Amino acid sequence: MWRKRLPTLGALGIGLAVLTAGLLFLHGIFLREREGGLRALEDQRRALEQYARQALTDSLRRALEEARPRIEQAEADPLLMDTEVVLFRAGQQRLPRTAAPRGDDATPARTLHAALEAQGPRALASQEAPDSAWAERLRLMDRFLVAQRAGRRPDIEHAFREWLTHRSSFVLPVVKETTGALWLLERFQAEGQPDPALMQALLREGLQGRSGSRLEGLQRLLLERQESFGRSDFAFLRERVARLAERTHVAFADFNARVEAGPGARVALALPLEAPQLQAEGWYVEPSGPEGARGVRIRLGGLVEAVRQEMRERGLLQEDDALTVSQTDRPLPVPRLAVSLASPRMAGAASALESGYRLKAVLLAWSGALVLALTGLAVLAHERKLRFLALRSEFISTVSHELRTPLSAIRVMAETLERRVGGTPGAGNYPSRIISEADALGRLVENILTYNRLEKGRWEARRERVPLEDLVQRTVEDTARLHATAVDLQTVGLSGIALPGDPELLRMLFSNLVSNACRYTARSPVVLRVEARQEGATVVRVGDNGVGIPPESWEAVFEDFRRLRQEGLPARGGSGLGLAICRRILSLHGGTVRIATSGPEGTTFELTFPSA
Repeated sequence: MWRKRLPTLGALGIGLAVLTAGLLFLHGIFLREREGGLRALEDQRRALEQYARQALTDSLRRALEEARPRIEQAEADPLLMDTEVVLFRAGQQRLPRTAAPRGDDATPARTLHAALEAQGPRALASQEAPDSAWAERLRLMDRFLVAQRAGRRPDIEHAFREWLTHRSSFVLPVVKETTGALWLLERFQAEGQPDPALMQALLREGLQGRSGSRLEGLQRLLLERQESFGRSDFAFLRERVARLAERTHVAFADFNARVEAGPGARVALALPLEAPQLQAEGWYVEPSGPEGARGVRIRLGGLVEAVRQEMRERGLLQEDDALTVSQTDRPLPVPRLAVSLASPRMAGAASALESGYRLKAVLLAWSGALVLALTGLAVLAHERKLRFLALRSEFISTVSHELRTPLSAIRVMAETLERRVGGTPGAGNYPSRIISEADALGRLVENILTYNRLEKGRWEARRERVPLEDLVQRTVEDTARLHATAVDLQTVGLSGIALPGDPELLRMLFSNLVSNACRYTARSPVVLRVEARQEGATVVRVGDNGVGIPPESWEAVFEDFRRLRQEGLPARGGSGLGLAICRRILSLHGGTVRIATSGPEGTTFELTFPSA
């Protein structure tokens, strides 16, 4: 039984393996499709994030480049607001300016100003060392006041020029320098008519000396050196400088605004910088020379939004896409700046890929389950078929065996009856007909038993060399006699050829072919042509003059229990096993049988026997 199961089970196993491999291959395709789609989305996201990061970096550099003139101007002019720029030189913060009045309440400037008001410069000079620069400055101030009171313009100009020259030549403590200059300019404005351009220079713009030295205006000087004053003194000087500027029509609003703004914040930079940085306080700074840096305050959110709008205009982002920038409480090098893209469109595409993959995976799983179910059903159906065939074979074998004994008895009784009543007028040919039908039924039983043994593999073929010519001659004679049919045997090339095989099976092989020729013909006599040739293998062609077999049935006639119904011919007896037995006999001998030609003139079978 297992011999019959193995081919089908093997085919089912191979088919199942191929289907499983195909399903796994499809799963691999779907998996690669999902991974490829996700990778493409991720690559697109990274490319857009890289583009946004580069655009943001360019925006930061552009902002600093645009602020460069402001940085240079603010460094040179303390009157300019510097809260939006930063500058470091030689490791020191220059912008925003962090200078502020001292926290003490000392008033040396107010005291000096009051002393000049009360005593005048000459009295104060007498209290100083005669050769000190401060004493000389006081004497020059007194000389200018004397010339101004005298109203002699050349003397006024000469005295004022000497005072300016002394200022540019000798640097005094800032309290004395600032307070003395302020008091003298107040006297100049109160008692004379100073030149507006001169007052503009002395109070605000400053003067360039002939030797290259420069005198800063009082507004700028006070802002630059405010850490040299206490809070009270600075407020006193600031108020008097602003009042003097107002009286002389010199601009002072920016001076007041700069003072009101207070000192700038200190920026914590770890110098030297290796790369541009974003500071937590909103500064963008770049290295500038050794131990130096420059930067500008930026609105990072605004820059990111500008980049997003630009990318939207270029068609790179959708309306609902968002860009975010990593921010920390520590300095962040710009090359490490991380820009993240949140895209609902990409998230939806990724979700669709995942859903599609899951759906395909479920379909594959169901397909696999269906394949397993169909395989199980096929195995079950095959098993039921095998059981049915086994039962049928067992039944046929049992019935055939049971028929052999009564058939033998019938034939013996018919022969006895023929001997006793044969030739009598009333007996007729009944005994001989009984014998003939018993023989026909016996051949049918023999065919069925032979088929059963061949099907179950129980026939052990004997290997002998059987002369072909003698085998054909005797088989044709016996079969013709049994069928009571005239047979015209025509042979070609049979002499000297011996077939290697089992004599009984070979006899049955040719007997079935001759029986079919006798059974399926409308002509008389039956013409049987047998040709043989040896070409390594032995090829035997057996042809008849029967009704022929339709081409579409050439293979079907070799199936078990298959009988053809031919129009114009009466129904013939038979089991439908003759040609099936022929094919099994040839298969047992390692040969083949096929229909070479077939038509209205007859059918030719080609038998191939392997060489011995």
